[in-house]
Amino acid sequence: MSGFIAELRRRNVLRVGTAYLVAGWLILQFVDVVFPILGLDEALGRPILAVLLVGLPIALILAWVFELTPEGIKKEKDIDRSKSGTMRTGHVLDRSIIVILVFAVGLLLVDKFILQQETEPQQQLVEARTFNSIAVLPFVNLSGNVEDEYFSDGLTETLLHMLAQVPELNVAARTSVFSFKDKEEDIRKIAESLGVETVLEGSVQRSGNTVRITAQLIEAEDGFHLWSQVFDRDFDDIFLVQDEIATSVANALQLTLQGGAAADAEHGMSLATKDAQAYEKYLQGLEQKNMASYGSLPRAEGFFKEALALDPDFSEAKVELAVTYRLQAETGILSADEAEQKIRPLIDQVLDVNAENGRALGLLASIDWQNAVQMYGPVSDQTSQAEADLKSAIELAPNEPELYFTMSLVAQISNRSEESLEWIDKGLSCDPLSARLHLQRGRLLLGALERPEDAEEAFAKGREIAPDWTAVNFESGNVAFAQGRFADGISWYQRAMALDPQDHEIPSIISGFYYQLGLDDEGDEMLRRAQALAPQEPRTRRAELEMHLQADNYERAAILAEEMLRDDIENRMGTFNVAVIGYVSSMIDLGRANAVAAFFESLKPGISSTDYTPPGGDEAFMRFMLVQAMVEMGSFETANEILNSLIAFADVAIPGWRENDYVMATVAMAQGDQETAIGYALKDLDEPLGTQLNWSFNYLHVAWMKPLLKNEQIAKRIAELEAETQAAGDEISVMLAAQQSESR
Repeated sequence: MSGFIAELRRRNVLRVGTAYLVAGWLILQFVDVVFPILGLDEALGRPILAVLLVGLPIALILAWVFELTPEGIKKEKDIDRSKSGTMRTGHVLDRSIIVILVFAVGLLLVDKFILQQETEPQQQLVEARTFNSIAVLPFVNLSGNVEDEYFSDGLTETLLHMLAQVPELNVAARTSVFSFKDKEEDIRKIAESLGVETVLEGSVQRSGNTVRITAQLIEAEDGFHLWSQVFDRDFDDIFLVQDEIATSVANALQLTLQGGAAADAEHGMSLATKDAQAYEKYLQGLEQKNMASYGSLPRAEGFFKEALALDPDFSEAKVELAVTYRLQAETGILSADEAEQKIRPLIDQVLDVNAENGRALGLLASIDWQNAVQMYGPVSDQTSQAEADLKSAIELAPNEPELYFTMSLVAQISNRSEESLEWIDKGLSCDPLSARLHLQRGRLLLGALERPEDAEEAFAKGREIAPDWTAVNFESGNVAFAQGRFADGISWYQRAMALDPQDHEIPSIISGFYYQLGLDDEGDEMLRRAQALAPQEPRTRRAELEMHLQADNYERAAILAEEMLRDDIENRMGTFNVAVIGYVSSMIDLGRANAVAAFFESLKPGISSTDYTPPGGDEAFMRFMLVQAMVEMGSFETANEILNSLIAFADVAIPGWRENDYVMATVAMAQGDQETAIGYALKDLDEPLGTQLNWSFNYLHVAWMKPLLKNEQIAKRIAELEAETQAAGDEISVMLAAQQSESR
């Protein structure tokens, strides 16, 4: 063995190995230090390391087999050992190793004392200019484990939140910056699309409790690096790293920080927790919340609760938990009342600590506005106050796109459609790649503004940003229907259902479309799916009721509607209203209109009295339908008095209600003015099939509208719609048959 080692030394194999390792280490240090500065992907270090590792045994073998001589490289066995130059070569290698080590130590010193600090030349270059906008791109996960993705994404969101607290700094919103995740885009193009002057990017590498974070701030116009740094820390120090990054970025942008001092800025920007475990649960909750599906939202709730169990004062976790409950109400997991009961205590706790938390104030104002609309209508002192509170919240949190989304809804419900569009565009100015804002824009264009082509463009933009988001795919089906592309519409609905298979509302809605198009078997299949997922949820029960109403099964429909009203079912997607219509219409068709008032009185005492004041929208709608039963019984005087009071209320509180031709036809029928009702009905029926697919329910299966069918013009238009409906059903049947054939 000693002879073999001696031979290794003689042939300089050990020196070659040492020189190779030192040179390889120097190369890796160069990659680690210089690549972040040049904006190169640090992941390139992995293939470089692989090449170096593969090259080591090759270098050792070559050193053993060959020798460097004055005549060139020769095989060792062909050289006379008495004339061997291995000693001379060994001295050269020794000097080479020393030189490489000197370079390595020099590089370490440069990295330690120069590159990891802001240099004076950099400061001099940026002092002359102030930047007031930034985009924080998703930090790249270099951990090699996809399960650590939540951490790199969460760090990005945290930095977004912290920088958003800096006065005068416009920060590109989360949804916009995350649309560039995993995409190789030029920094200048990204900055241009987001409307910012600077970009913060970086990477995260986590191994156990050790974290390496690389961050660099880039001026978009010329690619100049305003600041960069590498942090090697324990995970428990993550909060110090975040504070340091945020403060360094703000200083590099030459902004006046909160309070005018770095210490004040750090206090204002930091998260309200220093518990590493709580923070990790918070990041996992953010990941699930942002998916916003039936499956992910309950998981998000669990993670945020775990974070709060570890740190009860973690205010950001409270706000995100409240937002999660709001999203659960939007998707139907919770009722609006259930969500409010969970949200208010959390927001109150946050505001007790920080009365100027814009997100919290905005969430509370949006709930107040919804409640005011339900009780007083869209126009009242209460809704005006809630709207003012929302605008105040926007002043406190101008970079929060959700507040603009809510303001757009407020304006839309108040029949201020153009203003509603303006609010969306304001939101898009701070979050141009928000799929949610593009979704609302498309809904507004498709509905109130009647611009389906523009709506389709908005939904397409939403799909481009978030291709797997259920809502934007579903709305793409709605715009296809509006344009008469029924098979395409069903395809989009199917895609939405596949993206979120736990969502019971999508199949319940599709079942209604199928029944209206005469595809009863397909409708039954969708209804069974909805019932299997959530049999007692409002939208599922509405679908079953509508199925019986479409089939003129009045007895069963009356029973189902009565059960829904006794349960005081939530008016989600108009479910309560459909139950009221279904009950009154079925009782009239059964010849039992005289029982309606007594049943309504059992639910809402005094509701049939002329001096009754409805406490909310549900009660007002019940009185409107009660009028139809009273007219059927011949109680014209009482019916007319109640109807006049409802009209007076609607004229004040519900702007634009008279623009609805079907509602106006219904009012005219209650007033006994059939000629006026015919005029409104013809205008209503003149709309394209795709925008009024429920025509058959409205006119063929609602008791008080059936007399209109005797009119020749209406009968003719109904016949045309029946033919169009049959053609649409046939188109869908062909598409479904083709799908079945392909799946075999």
